[in-house]
Amino acid sequence: MSYDFPSDFFEPPKVRPAEWPDHPDVRRAVEWFRSFMSKQQWELRREAAARRLYDASLARVGPDDKGRLFDETDTFGWYLFLAEAFVDHIGNYEPTFGSRVVPVFAAIGRNLALLKTIAGVAERMQRMIDQDRLQPNGALFEALVAICYARQGGQVKFVPAEPGRARTHDMDVTINGLDYAVECKRMETGDYGEGERRRMRELWRPCSAELCRIERSTFGNVDFAVPLNEIPEDYMIQKVGAWLRSGKKHFSWNEKESSGWIRDLDLRPLQAELENSCVMHGSSRLVELLTGEYIKNRSFLQSLRMKLWDNPRYMYECDLAVIFRWQSLSDRATSAKARDVFHKLVEANDQLPEDRRSIIHIGFEAVEGDEVEKVRYAKIVATTEKFDPKGKRLEYVYCHYFVPESPPEQSWAFDETTQMRDIRPEGPPPLAAQFLVSPDDVEERQGPHWGP
Repeated sequence: MSYDFPSDFFEPPKVRPAEWPDHPDVRRAVEWFRSFMSKQQWELRREAAARRLYDASLARVGPDDKGRLFDETDTFGWYLFLAEAFVDHIGNYEPTFGSRVVPVFAAIGRNLALLKTIAGVAERMQRMIDQDRLQPNGALFEALVAICYARQGGQVKFVPAEPGRARTHDMDVTINGLDYAVECKRMETGDYGEGERRRMRELWRPCSAELCRIERSTFGNVDFAVPLNEIPEDYMIQKVGAWLRSGKKHFSWNEKESSGWIRDLDLRPLQAELENSCVMHGSSRLVELLTGEYIKNRSFLQSLRMKLWDNPRYMYECDLAVIFRWQSLSDRATSAKARDVFHKLVEANDQLPEDRRSIIHIGFEAVEGDEVEKVRYAKIVATTEKFDPKGKRLEYVYCHYFVPESPPEQSWAFDETTQMRDIRPEGPPPLAAQFLVSPDDVEERQGPHWGP
């Protein structure tokens, strides 16, 4: 079934409500990025992003589609759509992905006047918006790093890409009277975690279908002690079956493969909320209402019987819910998700010049949980301690941990830490402040983000 969006679907409100204040920094970045394309080009890309989001909300996208909420062939269009929605048409805002995008746009908008003075930045952003639209994270990360140096008095120049020429470093930086070649690498989340989520859907799908068939609202919670590919196909079916046969409201177990419980789900807190407001399905607020708590970075699967509001991303009634919360905690799974920076470090080092002081920045989202990041942190220490730059004058490696989240009562929250490692230092570190996304008034603390 096709559908048309209302004429004012992407328009800002005539009167902005107090609970939805404007965000000038985000708006500034949105307007700048839109200036790199024609009005018609942006309208086409924006409508495509919106259509995909609503198709997913109406279950017109397969659950195993990796992108699901967005078309991966225009990831940048999705990012710009989210940021624009945040400031102008909040009903289209998606908080989980928005928490990853809006803080970055806010940082760029906050420093836009400075960013525009950097030689070559317009060409780099144009390439991101056009040729690199599939994966814009690298260019956005480069912009944040460039701003970081410029804010501390550095002179920054992007090195232009030349067709047919071997890849070189990203930018030339002069700071504290010294010249550096700077290379940036943005590391994406790995395939292992996505494979776990796919496997979990396979294990839980028949259970959810049966519980919905018998109209039993259910809350299950499992911590897996072995990798999910070692869990038998009927493992969760057996657990749900044992619970149903027991006749009890609560059923639990603790064994080699996992520990967990299944119990009846009380819908009354959600239904009380729905008497006075709508709730976005798939949101952290919905999870909090159903389970009684919000846990950062915890994975859920859910099936709902609900009545949708005019905006089909929101519900106003729900009389059946099956929700499943899970973690994969085995040492092997944790290690596989805690991807090291070694390959990115080697790739970046290869792009550095032979005869210049050099610095590498590596950025990644730390969204797999604190236990994973503790292992990754230790891996980075071990890797950088023994890394051989092969004659390159690599002085420092900065690893930037980005921790986005979408709490129930906030549009987004964002944490970041930086792990600096010296390789072959010829002098003191060039950066006194190392944060890329957080505002100037946020105090930089030492140590990893999971610390006190």
